[in-house]
Amino acid sequence: MIEKLKMFSPVEKYILILFYAGNGKIKGKFWLQKEMFILSKVFEELNEELDFEIFSNGPFSETLEECRNALENSGLITGTELTKEGKIFAQELWEQISDKEKSIVKATVEFFEELDKEELLLYFYIMYPGSVEKNNKIDKILKNRKKIALKMLKNEKISLSMAAKLADLSVEEMIFQSPFSGDLLC
Repeated sequence: MIEKLKMFSPVEKYILILFYAGNGKIKGKFWLQKEMFILSKVFEELNEELDFEIFSNGPFSETLEECRNALENSGLITGTELTKEGKIFAQELWEQISDKEKSIVKATVEFFEELDKEELLLYFYIMYPGSVEKNNKIDKILKNRKKIALKMLKNEKISLSMAAKLADLSVEEMIFQSPFSGDLLC
């Protein structure tokens, strides 16, 4: 088993670890790209391996897609889930990383897997300027950014200050935009 684990590239290892942190699955390829982009900002070995480019749907790495395909071809993942064998490898890799790494990966998965595609694109467009190409889809999302941010806040996906940033409002303005502003003031 240990010899097989050494054959994985850092990107393949983190894909398996990411799946494992998500209870053996992810929402889709779109989310995988965004979650790995975030992890590449934290983990140097991923940053060195992944070459994210700007696309209309946010950061995309061909290397990441090739590694995902390799894992799928080797029978460790199927689309958006770990296979039985993949779970064994992923668990072994999970046990080898530090508690800090586990915490970072788990928090990344928990946050991004809760977001729908529109919320995810808004988040990336605002938080990582230049990672998403401006296009008609983004224009539509920006036009509805207050509504999207309020929905995210209401569903407790983000904090009040993050909602304000995504909506391009001050925290005070965000409080008064909220349909449950009375609750926020208590």
